[in-house]
Amino acid sequence: ALREKLQIFVEEECIPAEDEYEEHMKDRHGRERWTPDAIPPVIERLKARARELGFWNLFLPHPLPATVSSPGREPKVYLSNREYGILCEVMGRSSLAPEACNCNAPDTGNMEVLLKHGNTDQQRKWLGPLLDGKIRSAFLMTEPDVASSDATNIETRLTKIRANDGRGARLVLNGRKWWSTGAMDPRCKFALVLAKMDYGERNGGNGGTDGAHGAHTVVLVPMDTPGVRLERALTVFGVDDAPHGHAEISLTNVELDASALVLGEGRGFEIAQSRLGPGRIHHCMRAVGLAARCYELMLQRSLSRKTFGKYLAE
Repeated sequence: ALREKLQIFVEEECIPAEDEYEEHMKDRHGRERWTPDAIPPVIERLKARARELGFWNLFLPHPLPATVSSPGREPKVYLSNREYGILCEVMGRSSLAPEACNCNAPDTGNMEVLLKHGNTDQQRKWLGPLLDGKIRSAFLMTEPDVASSDATNIETRLTKIRANDGRGARLVLNGRKWWSTGAMDPRCKFALVLAKMDYGERNGGNGGTDGAHGAHTVVLVPMDTPGVRLERALTVFGVDDAPHGHAEISLTNVELDASALVLGEGRGFEIAQSRLGPGRIHHCMRAVGLAARCYELMLQRSLSRKTFGKYLAE
C-alpha cells in the first residue's frame, strides 16, 4: 500500500538524512544561511528518490489542466483530502519528507490557489515551476500591528489608480507582513499577498468596499519587484528554520498591474478560505506525525535514563 511504502521512505531515507542536513547548516551564520549555497544537497537527492518511488505531488486531487500538464508532474494516484491527510501524518515524522515529496507548505496551498483560481499566464509562469519543485513561494497574510487571525483587520492596502485618459489602471501595494513562511528561502520567487482594495479619492471613490469582506484581494507579487524588502528573519525559540525561514517583509509602493490579480478584485476571502481549509487538515496531520515521533523518543529515553536509582519508566 502507498502508506506503507511512504513510511519506509520516511523512516529509512528522510529521517537518517536529517543529520546531513543539519551538518550542512551548522557553520553558516548571518546572511550565509539564506544563500543558494545554503540549500543542503541532500534535499535534491531526496526529491529525485521521491519521484522515483511515486511520491511526487501527492496533494493533487485531480489531473492537471492542459496549461501545466507535463510528464512527471502528476502523482500515480489521485487522493481525497482524507486519504492525503493520512499520508501527511507519515510525512510529518520528518522535517525533510514534505519537501522531498513536493508536498510542503506554503507551496501546496499556493499551487492549489493557482490551480483553482489562477489564469493561464499565472499557471504557466509560476505554477509549472512549483509543480516541478524548481522554485519556492510564500503566502503573505499575517501583519505585525493587527490581530491577523481576524483577516478583516488586515491593513495592507492595494490602491487602484486609474490612468488620466480613463484607459487601464495601475495597482500600488503598501503594507508590512510577518511570519511569512518560506519568504527567506533563496528559491522563493513569488508571494501571494492578501490586501485590501483602496480606490481612493483620486478615483472619485470612498474606498469602494462591500462590507467587511468585500475589499480583500489577492495579488501575485514576484519577490524581485521593487519595493519588496525582506526586513529580517524571525525565530521560534531561537531557531530561524534556515534556509527556509519566516520573514518580516515591508511592501513600499510596490507597483503592479491587473495581471497580478488572482481571480479578481474583492475575491480575497474566497481564495483564502479555499486555500486554508485543506491546509489546516494537512498541517494538523503533519503535526500529529511529528508528535508521535517525539512521544516514541520520550519512551526510548524513559528506558535508558536513570534517576534516583531507577529508570524513568519505572
